[in-house]
Amino acid sequence: MKPAIELPAPAGETAVAPDLARLAQAFAAMCVRLGRLDPGAAPATAPTLRDIAARCWIAAAQGHVCLGLGAAEIEDLAASMAVTTDPDTRAAPLVRDGGQLYLARLWRAETGLAACLVAADRPAPVAGPAALQSAIERVFGLADPTDAQQVAVLTALQRRLCVITGGPGTGKTSTLARLLVAFAQLRPALRVAYAAPTGKAAARLAQALAEAVAHLDPGGEIARRLPRAGLTVHRLLGRQPDVPAPETLDLVIVDEASMLDLELAHDLVSRLGEHTRLVLAGDRDQLASVEAGAVFAELCEARLDGRVRLLRNWRQREAPGIAALAAAIRQGEVPADAALGTDVMLRAAAPNEVLARAMAGFEPALALIRATPIADDRDAVAIVQACERFRVLCAQRGGPLGTLALNAAIARRVHDGPPAWYPGRLVMVTRNETARQLFNGDVGVCLPWAQRDGALAVAFVAAGAVRWVPLAQMPGCEDAWAMTIHKSQGSEFEGVALVPAAPGHPLNSRELIYTGATRARSQLQVHASIAVLAQAAARPAARHGRLAQRIDALRAAAGPD
Repeated sequence: MKPAIELPAPAGETAVAPDLARLAQAFAAMCVRLGRLDPGAAPATAPTLRDIAARCWIAAAQGHVCLGLGAAEIEDLAASMAVTTDPDTRAAPLVRDGGQLYLARLWRAETGLAACLVAADRPAPVAGPAALQSAIERVFGLADPTDAQQVAVLTALQRRLCVITGGPGTGKTSTLARLLVAFAQLRPALRVAYAAPTGKAAARLAQALAEAVAHLDPGGEIARRLPRAGLTVHRLLGRQPDVPAPETLDLVIVDEASMLDLELAHDLVSRLGEHTRLVLAGDRDQLASVEAGAVFAELCEARLDGRVRLLRNWRQREAPGIAALAAAIRQGEVPADAALGTDVMLRAAAPNEVLARAMAGFEPALALIRATPIADDRDAVAIVQACERFRVLCAQRGGPLGTLALNAAIARRVHDGPPAWYPGRLVMVTRNETARQLFNGDVGVCLPWAQRDGALAVAFVAAGAVRWVPLAQMPGCEDAWAMTIHKSQGSEFEGVALVPAAPGHPLNSRELIYTGATRARSQLQVHASIAVLAQAAARPAARHGRLAQRIDALRAAAGPD
């Protein structure tokens, strides 16, 4: 038996987990067996193939779409049956495209997505110039061709593909709401869907759009024609009886598009109808998807005519320090301690400091729980909303400053007793339960349920209404006093205690710190030194992929519209 191959982590990556190493070894072994089917293959090729196949698998698991090869490696793989340079002629588990090696599924997703996007990036006016102008004036009051939000709405009304990027407070939701109202004015029988990569983000999008549309459409006539709920992208693509097929829709809006991975984005775009227009909204500077690819960031770099960037921060007066810190992190630097605003504070990176801040942040909600007998659903809504005003956000799950340890410590302070369930327990769903309309990332609070004689249940609130889930029906969940920064995407809190990883840790990237900091609306406490923030800001997370290059090459070959 051959010894297990060593799988060191690529430069800048965290160590390879044992389960991932085993999968990579199994994939590599399969590629070697396939290579041996070729009687002309050189025996010396097997060790090279085993090593490169494992590295390619690990790279994909760590978010990269492809793996760069050296000249000698390209030569060694040239004759292997496990590698193809023309997947349409000969199938193989690995695809070499120039100097890059892909898992075959990722190569097909990247090339297919690029082709679909270039085909969609074309003019498709909903109406003539006069009608478009009237619609813009209705939703904005006064037409201003220099206003980025107006440019975004007009772009979405005139083209099949529109990519809108902007940081927190730049008006993405307001822009999408105005687009909906303008579109409904021009297409009274519009068919539209709102989606996001996660259930929590989809629910938040639908609620935010409903509130914004209500201001633009006080009579509610347009709101009655719009969806009441958001969908996960997976559910939109799932061919379920109660969900319209993407190819039948006039407009698909996807929010938090930075979380779209390559294969999911390809599945979505390839399913759209010939006349369906797609609007992707997100923040290009946030963390990319957990799976392979940095789709949204690459779209913001590619030569697409339907791109719009929102720059004006409408919340800057409310939290100028947070806005300034976020802008500095985007530029790869952070200000000195003295330059931080009053809404940003640095604290020691120690468990007792984080615990003290957590208890102070949650105290208003805990006091409300102690003082409020749950007489009706309004009491439950008030408590859940109070709990949603503050959160501890961590870079890691493990370690003394990870979510597991901090959640356990906070829980001991909140409830001094053995029961797993107690009034006030804050929990987050960890797996999708579509039948109960509960999704990974949904947060609820355990409370006495007045309608069930005070029996404990978990209250989830959406659009101002509470939904009670008996404890026996709860899916997998965990405490949510502290959550990872990755899990916090799509959420915002009044106050945040941000806990980066230790100095020099590879998890501390520009995107991670930026994402965590921008979850705070009014108060941010960072449990790290200014040096740690500076190190993270100077370390952008690089993901290897060629989506933008492929789009640009296809655009160049096709010529202008």
